[in-house]
Amino acid sequence: MIRLSQDNAKSLLAIHGWSGALLGLLLYAVILTGVIAVFADEIGGWSSPLQHEPATALPKGLGAKLAELSTQVDEQYHDDLFFFPQAGGRIRTFFHKDIVVDGQPSAEGVEFDLDPNTLAVLDRREGISETIQQRNTAGALSAFLVDLHVRLHVPNPWGLLLTGALGLAMMVAAVSGLIVHRHLLRELFTIRCRRQDLLAKRDAHVIAGTWNLPFAFILAFTGSFFSFASTVGIPVVAMVAFGGDQERLIETLVGVSPAEDKTPKPLADLDAMLADAHARVGVEPSFVSIAHYGRADARVNVFTPPSEGHVSSNNLVYDGATGAFMHQKPGLGLVPSAGGVLFDLMGPLHFGNFAGVLSKAIWFALGFAACYVTLTGMLLWATRRAESQAWQRLARATIWVGYGLPLSLAASPIGFFIGRSLGIVELHDSMAIAFLSAAALAGALALSLRDLESLRRVLLAATGAVLLSLPLLRLATGGPGWASAFASGLQAVFSLDLAMLVGGALCVFAARRPNARLAAAARSGIEDNQSQPA
Repeated sequence: MIRLSQDNAKSLLAIHGWSGALLGLLLYAVILTGVIAVFADEIGGWSSPLQHEPATALPKGLGAKLAELSTQVDEQYHDDLFFFPQAGGRIRTFFHKDIVVDGQPSAEGVEFDLDPNTLAVLDRREGISETIQQRNTAGALSAFLVDLHVRLHVPNPWGLLLTGALGLAMMVAAVSGLIVHRHLLRELFTIRCRRQDLLAKRDAHVIAGTWNLPFAFILAFTGSFFSFASTVGIPVVAMVAFGGDQERLIETLVGVSPAEDKTPKPLADLDAMLADAHARVGVEPSFVSIAHYGRADARVNVFTPPSEGHVSSNNLVYDGATGAFMHQKPGLGLVPSAGGVLFDLMGPLHFGNFAGVLSKAIWFALGFAACYVTLTGMLLWATRRAESQAWQRLARATIWVGYGLPLSLAASPIGFFIGRSLGIVELHDSMAIAFLSAAALAGALALSLRDLESLRRVLLAATGAVLLSLPLLRLATGGPGWASAFASGLQAVFSLDLAMLVGGALCVFAARRPNARLAAAARSGIEDNQSQPA
């Protein structure tokens, strides 16, 4: 039990409520899109599958293929090269050089998509990195959803600053909610089902929020870290500890580049380096970066997911000219440290990818619980103040965003599949049109339907209908059927199709059941506001 004076309890309750009321809708959007982004890789494999599931992410013969491709691009783009598996297992390979565009760091070069089964070139894109990303048809859907989560499609650095601030607001709400609910252990299991509907909903909110508290804090802290690290963290640390010299800061964290040697020299056996990395850490490489490709001073960084029993990823460094293993580099700094360990934990704890699909599924469920806590908290706060027209509008806006955003997210693949079938190369606009059209439809319904319960049910039914249609639309626009997908080992196709069908059916079923508590809470909000705590 946490003991507080009455004045302190009221102050913390106000902080808890207003932190959610002022930023709750945007915070809900970030959390919900994050729930979807957990399965970004699977969404890419579902929307853009290959003919066959690749046997390995980075197959043998890749080194020879890169040597062949290097002859097809300007030598200025040999300065840096990275490759990794993306949508459906395609090997995304980018020969490039670093440039500055409008004062912001960027890259320019040539990018290839390779089939991991045959190493055939599936696509080629040229230009600056932003243009190349817009033309990356295979990964367009997952990129659209991830970008919505990372920065709400707001231009940098403002989008990152916004999501970082929302993460801080989530931490404030989590900590203040923990303190203000003084009988913490009792409230973990208490729900007054036979009491007034508003109290029952309040109890459900408290129970969900309390059980979800550790996850909410971890999610908020790591999310704020990623948002602020590049936009605020690096400049501030450089100013305080390095006199504003960001290059010296980067050298301290990453290391000093080896002495420059532009002597042409073929890259050593890349297949042997990848096999050696696999043997050393017991995990197949997932990302490879090569500096100064085709030169005597080439360096190869091989990244792998965490080894069994660990949560930190691995970074093994090789001499590109000889293929010799040099050292294993920590995620942060040049030698192992407590700070480096904490830095390595940020990614797995935020993305939930430390134990494969199992941990992703747990993060998915916990994320939905966080969405429920945010949504019910907003509705409770607005309902308690229902005598004010402004708070009535907030309650309506909460239903619009709370149930309209899932509809908009479900509609985004419609823009992807239809746009791709029409031969559109840059699919961002077609997905944005589908997303915004669904949001506008939900907004029109929010303005026209007076009863909030009717609005909720209509939006749920519409979301269910869209989800049920997506497997059919995918098939109608050239996607593989379940029989061929199963025979080819395309697990993401039938797994996500099944998830869409189950999710759609649940939405339709929920829409058929009236939420008596929502209607009763709205009717009793003014009366209960005088006598019950929030």
